[in-house]
Amino acid sequence: MKRTLFEYDKWVMVEDSTTLFHSLKSIWRQRNFTDLTEELEENVSDKNYQPFLRFSNNEIRANNYVGFIQTANDLVEIYPKVFRNCPDKDKKDMLRHIFFWFNYCSKWKFPFSQAQLDRFSIDKFPELIINLIATQFLETVSNQPLTMYQPVEEAMQTPRGSINFKRYIANSLVSGNFQNIECDYEPFLFDNKVNRVIKYCSRLLMNQTKFSENVQMLQEVVFILDEVEDIPCNSYEVENITLNSFFNDYNKVLDSCKLVLNQQLYSSNTYDLSQWCLLFPMEYIFEDFVAGFLADKFSYDWKIEYQKSNEYLSSNPKAFNMQHDIFLTSKSADRRKVIIDTKYKLRSFDFKNDIKKGIAQADLYQMTSYAFRRGCTDIFLLYPNITDDLNEPDIFEINSGFNLADKITITAMEIPFWTTENLDTMTLETKLFNTLKTQLDKLKTESPNR
Repeated sequence: MKRTLFEYDKWVMVEDSTTLFHSLKSIWRQRNFTDLTEELEENVSDKNYQPFLRFSNNEIRANNYVGFIQTANDLVEIYPKVFRNCPDKDKKDMLRHIFFWFNYCSKWKFPFSQAQLDRFSIDKFPELIINLIATQFLETVSNQPLTMYQPVEEAMQTPRGSINFKRYIANSLVSGNFQNIECDYEPFLFDNKVNRVIKYCSRLLMNQTKFSENVQMLQEVVFILDEVEDIPCNSYEVENITLNSFFNDYNKVLDSCKLVLNQQLYSSNTYDLSQWCLLFPMEYIFEDFVAGFLADKFSYDWKIEYQKSNEYLSSNPKAFNMQHDIFLTSKSADRRKVIIDTKYKLRSFDFKNDIKKGIAQADLYQMTSYAFRRGCTDIFLLYPNITDDLNEPDIFEINSGFNLADKITITAMEIPFWTTENLDTMTLETKLFNTLKTQLDKLKTESPNR
């Protein structure tokens, strides 16, 4: 049964909620879906905990993760909540937005671009990912066959490479086979660890896909790698593979392999991928996207530090570590500092009628304490846009109780993170750049409060 959900949207029925629940528990326990597990509720002790979906009888409701979960009976696709009020939004355009955001992300690696997505008309999220991976595999192994030095350990009567005396004593001397010399050498082979990983991942995906086009491409990859040994691999082995920059295409292929291997749940069948997922927490995607965009567009005038955490609220003893989403320091003479906190929250359409402008009081307390500790006079709270027409920024001024001349200015503002129209990346990038530049340029003309 296929279900399409949005973050924090309505409850929907699934065919087999028990299998789905246990699959998600396994995924969470393995923590293979992300490199940021330390930041994602590691202190949760409940053995039945998983943060992806909420369950009630045979119904599910999405939390704050986007992507897909596929089991033998159910396919659940989850899309960002920013599109929740756009019932006619084309699924492919939502995917194009997601791919666009990943272009600027540094912590969340996604080995495909939005341009690649535009070539396909597949509307099933898992099949689309398989199609992208299969196309990438086939183009790479066809156009640039990889032969490389492969470490080999072998016992032989004629020495080759270097003799491994430790292994020789353990394997040959103790058994009386003095003539078998344990050697280590690196022949130049097509049957190497990179091609073995690609072949294994191709077989995994071949057993998963239902699209004939995907099956055909993956079969071609396996045929090209016919001389390569069939050996199961895992993501940890891929992490230890190092290629030089000349093989940049293969580095991207290995990123895709990690994407596949990280989703493989334990199974009695080595080539089973009947349950797999791609899930990304949108709070971190939003934060990573903004940080990447600032680094790409504004690093000439500003020093941009992501997840800066070198200070503590308490200096004696050092306690309560401060970690800012993004910390800017002007490269001009005044060395002006700006704390940027990303808030992946959709404020209500009438938030302007609220004196707090939809800002959580705890967020304001936290940012104010950080600013005073840093000696920083400016804070930006960035929210995703509600509609294509951006609301005007809201300004809050907080005076110090020690010196009335010291004042912190907090600017709560929407940024164009998405559009109700079909995505034009250049238009959205320009709008986002101008929105941020307008606020940063204001700081150049204002004197900071010291």
